Amino acid sequence: MRTSPTFLVCAAALAVASLPAPALAGDGGGVAAPEDPPSQAGGGRFGNHVPGKAEPGRPKPRARRRGTLLTSFQLRRKRLYLHGRSARVLFTLSGRRAVRIRLHVLSAADRSRVATLDLGERKAGEHSVPFTGQEAGVLPEGRYLLHIAGRGLRRGPAASSTAELEFSHHVFPVAGGYSWGNEGSRFGAPRDGHRHQGHDLAAAEGTPVVAPRGGVVEAVQYQARGAGHYVVLDGEDEDRDYVFMHLRSGSIPVAEGDRVRTGQRIGEVGNTGRSFGAHLHFEVWVGGWYSGGEPIDPLPLLRAWAA
Repeated sequence: MRTSPTFLVCAAALAVASLPAPALAGDGGGVAAPEDPPSQAGGGRFGNHVPGKAEPGRPKPRARRRGTLLTSFQLRRKRLYLHGRSARVLFTLSGRRAVRIRLHVLSAADRSRVATLDLGERKAGEHSVPFTGQEAGVLPEGRYLLHIAGRGLRRGPAASSTAELEFSHHVFPVAGGYSWGNEGSRFGAPRDGHRHQGHDLAAAEGTPVVAPRGGVVEAVQYQARGAGHYVVLDGEDEDRDYVFMHLRSGSIPVAEGDRVRTGQRIGEVGNTGRSFGAHLHFEVWVGGWYSGGEPIDPLPLLRAWAA
């Protein structure tokens, strides 16, 4: 029996109609993402980020920085004197690697570099280094910034890497309240048969008297009708002798031949010898005290040290 052409067409249409229609991704067309999980062979689900690869348009995460951390930095003693007590540079490092540390000495006025000190390789832990102001030659008087640095050294969030310092070559000899006195207190003022060879600084009895410059004590003596208890100090690295007269009885802690630091106590203001009221009679001699030298007016020096 011959097949009808009409039946063949209807059968084909029925076969096509029985196939499942493709799911639409949306009104924009395309195919929706499959809902089945990825196969065990690997790969990621459609539209998800594949581990190990950067997402399009997003930079790769930066590797975590490693190195040595500066967790603390400070300067013990903010005011430093030439030939005086040294300051202490204290710092703490954290990390596994040793770092070569450098200490930069900067001018506080414009942060220009004055000197650089190499502190060598330093490991994690606490460190203490002395600082005198003479490590790279004597620093001029002034204000400075000490800045710690090193390759691979990072500053901790709570740490500073800079400390302020004031450096002076001399210190005022009276460590307390004083007055400059009147014209009769000055160098060259008339005295009985001679001229005044120093400057009188009036101060309360017992006020500390300190060495304006480190050096060696040349004399510790007593003169009943003149200087009373007095001390002579030979200043270090300079052609000057300093003389302190009318010191309080029992207040002198140094002896002849002692080496003292700038700012070290050498006595107290008193009223011994030929004196009319508590004061320090202070002299400066160039070329040696009574040994071929001569006294100079100490007032300009005193005013500079007081400033």
